[in-house]
Amino acid sequence: MIAGFKVDEEIIHDLERLDIELYVRGQHGYWASLRVEPDLISRI
Repeated sequence: MIAGFKVDEEIIHDLERLDIELYVRGQHGYWASLRVEPDLISRI
């Protein structure tokens, strides 16, 4: 179980540039959702 994590601001910027959405929510624990556009591989 991961108690917490910190994502560097530069990493967030890189993810946004690639149209990757990272969503983290905490209430009675934490979960994260990562949404990647289907054409991401073609851009790499």
